[in-house]
Amino acid sequence: MKYSFVNFLRSHKIIFILLFFSFLLFNFNSQFHIKNFNKYFFYDDGTSYHGIIRTPPEIKIWKKSYEFKEDSSLENWQDEEFRWHFLPSKNLAFIGKIMNMNFYDENNNYDLTGIIFFFIFQTFIYYSAVIYFYNKLLNLNIRREITYIVCFFLLFEPTINQWNTTIFGETIFFALIIFIFSFLIDLPKENYKYIFFGILLGICYLQRSVAMFLIIVPLIVIFIKFKKKSTLKIINTFLSYLIILMLIGLLNYNRSNIFYFLPTQTIDNLYNYFLPKVEQKRLNISSKKSLKILSDKNDILINEHNLDLKKEEDRIKLYNLQRNIAVEILLNNKIITIEKAFKSYLHSTLLNPVEVLNTRIKGREYYKSKLHKKFIKYRIIYSALIFGIVFLGFIYAIKKKIFFPHIILACGIYFFIISGWVGYTRYFIPTFLSFCVYFAYGLLFIFNKITSYKFNKITI
Repeated sequence: MKYSFVNFLRSHKIIFILLFFSFLLFNFNSQFHIKNFNKYFFYDDGTSYHGIIRTPPEIKIWKKSYEFKEDSSLENWQDEEFRWHFLPSKNLAFIGKIMNMNFYDENNNYDLTGIIFFFIFQTFIYYSAVIYFYNKLLNLNIRREITYIVCFFLLFEPTINQWNTTIFGETIFFALIIFIFSFLIDLPKENYKYIFFGILLGICYLQRSVAMFLIIVPLIVIFIKFKKKSTLKIINTFLSYLIILMLIGLLNYNRSNIFYFLPTQTIDNLYNYFLPKVEQKRLNISSKKSLKILSDKNDILINEHNLDLKKEEDRIKLYNLQRNIAVEILLNNKIITIEKAFKSYLHSTLLNPVEVLNTRIKGREYYKSKLHKKFIKYRIIYSALIFGIVFLGFIYAIKKKIFFPHIILACGIYFFIISGWVGYTRYFIPTFLSFCVYFAYGLLFIFNKITSYKFNKITI
């Protein structure tokens, strides 16, 4: 038994070396952030922010985690409007309960004692996903050089790995995406396994609502591969995914007598995040003025329809009215809409490996600061370099008819279409993850060109 384990370590020593150094880097990075940003900072106007629990989503997650840790009864699983993501606060509360985290001190300030254990928890989930993906790649009988570079990319690329020192839940979300990649590139023949796949897709949705329609991609892939034999596999995947949605719907119904399973944020997203950009251009006004006009329009809608925003049912009515207004304005101004959408999609692709660090340094002032402008040229160079390598790998895969990276890319395209219009670089990372195999082939292609290494042997 001992001999077999030693042989196992020897045959997979490189992946363990990568994991070891990745964890060392994570440990250094997490200690650095906790030491330097676990405190309050002040803006010039006298207001303050906490270095780690800084943004509204993080503040919300922290508050709900504390509440759920104190009372994890069934009634508290979804005790308010299903506005945001379901799982991130529960994940943090789970670690908080195990490690007896306080969350707040006697002065109601944030108490992050024990937060390192949550960072470790989500990082190890991510490592598990990378190891599983590595094993699936080996099953494809590709050369190990490819698998090692893929793992190196996933374990060390800073745009991806900077989020493991945050409570956003991005790292767990990325891990779930990698598990989905792993399943898709090596689809099993057994029908019952697709029940677990549907549950995995459901959990991914609970972690990040942007994954709500991701199931479309796997269903198409399953149908293409198995054709007439795909029926039961598709049914198992869809029904198990549907069970997750039904459970969320029942939690909402139990609280509000309204059955719904999509976060209400998905209803008014266009109105709040995209319409202001279009209105700014259409009316030739400032961003601040655009937001003010839409805010005033909200007040008009509330009065006209006699809405009481203390009632969840009335809030949902308002969200639907906002969505209808947004769709109407966007359709009536197609040129401006396309222009703004294109700019947002393009902006989201500009990689930002130092976003977490710099936003903690400057807080809400970061995006208008000299620090932000200082790094733009470096981000452009870095993005161009990475995407250049990925493009070479993509061309090579096309020429050599290496099919499995395109399956992964299909998931990436889904995420890009459904969230790229917001324009946030963080929302591009799920798409960026889907480039990992192309990056490996592209890097080895370059290596072949500058050395005598025979790249034509590194194929599947």
